[in-house]
Amino acid sequence: MENKRLFGKICYVHRQMLRENSQLLSKYGVTPVHLRTLVYVHIQNSKGVKVCQKDVENHLNLRPSSVSTLISNLENDGFLVRGTDEENARKKYLELTGKGKEVCKEDKQMMEGCDRIVQSALSEEEQLELAVLLDKIIEKIERR
Repeated sequence: MENKRLFGKICYVHRQMLRENSQLLSKYGVTPVHLRTLVYVHIQNSKGVKVCQKDVENHLNLRPSSVSTLISNLENDGFLVRGTDEENARKKYLELTGKGKEVCKEDKQMMEGCDRIVQSALSEEEQLELAVLLDKIIEKIERR
């Protein structure tokens, strides 16, 4: 089969979307891993789930020391706070501050804007087909 350079096209789309996101990141002075952490905490808290450091470690697949530094930086910069569990005072849960929620809100708006670009370029049928094809690629990658 001839190489269609599909990976290059996927990378190009990804880079363009990341450029949009980097403007948001630089505005708030956060890194991509900071943003992933904030979004994860926000989504979990929105579902009523309390998030502790161990949850973030598992989600990001990072060492405890790295996550500890990450959380401390986010706390020092005013994006999140650590709350104490009523039943176990040693257990600390993460909650977003107003500033952390604002970053997540802007990230969601940026993502929706990127989705609108994709949706405006494709018919409804093409969007469904693309979603199925991307799921197949993801499944293949995850099985490796």
